[in-house]
Amino acid sequence: MKRENEIILGRMKWLMALRVFLVTFLLGLPLLLQLNYFKNPWSIGTFYLLIGLTYFLTLVYVLFISRTRYPLFFISLQLVIDLLFETALIVVTGGIDSPFSFLYIITIVSASIFFYRKGGLLTAAAATFLFGTLINLQYAHVPPFDPPSALGNKELIYILFLYMITFFTVGGLSGRLSERLHEKEVGFSNLRVFTEDIVESIASGLVTTDLSGKITSFNRSASEITGFQPEEAVGSIWWELFSWEEIRDRYRNLAVTGAPQRFDGEISTKEGERCLLGVTISPLRNEHGGQIGIIGTFQDLTQLRSLEEEMHKKERLATIGEMAAGMAHEIRNPLASLSGSIEVLKSDLNLRDEHLKLMEIAIREAERLNSIITQFLLYAKPLPPRRRRTDLHALLSETVQLLQNNPEYHDRIRVSLLTPPEPLMILIDPDQIRQVFWNLSINAFQSMPEGGVLTISTRRTRTKKGKISAAPEEVVEILFADTGEGIKKEDLPRIFYPFFTTKSSGSGLGLSIVQRIIEEHTGEILVESSSKGTTFSIVLPLDELTRSERLDREASDPGAFLKPDRPSDLFQPGQSRFKSLSI
Repeated sequence: MKRENEIILGRMKWLMALRVFLVTFLLGLPLLLQLNYFKNPWSIGTFYLLIGLTYFLTLVYVLFISRTRYPLFFISLQLVIDLLFETALIVVTGGIDSPFSFLYIITIVSASIFFYRKGGLLTAAAATFLFGTLINLQYAHVPPFDPPSALGNKELIYILFLYMITFFTVGGLSGRLSERLHEKEVGFSNLRVFTEDIVESIASGLVTTDLSGKITSFNRSASEITGFQPEEAVGSIWWELFSWEEIRDRYRNLAVTGAPQRFDGEISTKEGERCLLGVTISPLRNEHGGQIGIIGTFQDLTQLRSLEEEMHKKERLATIGEMAAGMAHEIRNPLASLSGSIEVLKSDLNLRDEHLKLMEIAIREAERLNSIITQFLLYAKPLPPRRRRTDLHALLSETVQLLQNNPEYHDRIRVSLLTPPEPLMILIDPDQIRQVFWNLSINAFQSMPEGGVLTISTRRTRTKKGKISAAPEEVVEILFADTGEGIKKEDLPRIFYPFFTTKSSGSGLGLSIVQRIIEEHTGEILVESSSKGTTFSIVLPLDELTRSERLDREASDPGAFLKPDRPSDLFQPGQSRFKSLSI
């Protein structure tokens, strides 16, 4: 309906423009040439009045055209006024001898355009009635009509008959033609809408450009993938918008060879995020086969590539796990024998200080090597989680209490636990998750050698786009935010790699083990870092029982589980529904 009203309003504008043209040239020209159409003094005044009223009414139409809620009624009113004005014009220019009788035909055609055959025939009938009434009044010498020219009664009836046949013929033919044009217009409009729906509905990004690379269309998927809205993209050069110079080289190759190009590349979205695209570009041709531009389709391969890397990683880990299980026994047995032998020698031999220090170094390094092997086994071939329903808040509180006994903790470090007072039951292996909390806390302490604050908080939220796409709708997010030195931008992609560390000591397996444990719990760990500190976010799924408990509590107390949307909103002074535990 909206589309049809737009079509009617567009036609109405054309009709108003045509009306102004006819008034200006067809009515102004007789005045300019001083033609002998005005036999009475009042005729010229009336003629001027009709011209002025037409201009005035056109201005009124322009003011109301965008405000009207009933466009068909509005155009009907205009057509009625046109018929009356045309009749008045014919009266003042000689009646049956007037040269302006043809204007009825223009109004009949206009009515056919808006109301099709029914409107054309109805307007033809109205024009016949008005013209016939005018002839009868003129023939009866009714003032202000001038007597007709030397025409008999039969001649007048014949003239009226000719006009009537002309009016109805024009109304019928123009109405039928308008109906057929309308059907084609609706068909083309539906086809265009259908084509647009297809383009907007395909999952791949679709972009078309001219031969210079300027974007001419940009579909919905392209906007969702890149973050750029169509109005931002259209008119821009593709490679400049995406900051991707490779596209320009591909365009040149396509112009030379004419063969479609398929390639992958990385761009930055509008939000500055990394996005890997798989792109295909082909020539865009017209109906004659001439190339008028380029059409490109692209898909977001970021998640797919991440899944492939994850699969390769798991395959490598499976192989490493098998090797590690065999190597551990081969290394541990002689290592235990070596360590035991050194201990016996240390106690039996009367060693000088220098030799005693060497013995102690050997024992210490043997213990460190045994610890590395143990951690490596835990990473490469972890034990499956032994899940049970655990109060997450109590587990965090216990971990915070134990942290003060860690050698990395000192009096310039403060640990703040911000959790709601009610328990949060979650299906996890408490020993493994405790190790995750412990490792992240120790990392935070080591990043704050001069002191700082480690803030630990939880919140319920909705599943985000990420690795746990198959997880329940609701998840719990545990945040470890420190105020330390932060992680360098170039190191962020590698922090979960085994044996990667920026510290002078340590095996570099802590975060790798954390990631493996979280993945075994079908969760996800994310990290954000800057010079002001680092935040690790652990996302774990909630089991069905936990969610049903939440629904029951919400039914009894709608405000029981109100939660903020941002980590920084989790605790504010004076909010008693959050528990703060500091050490």
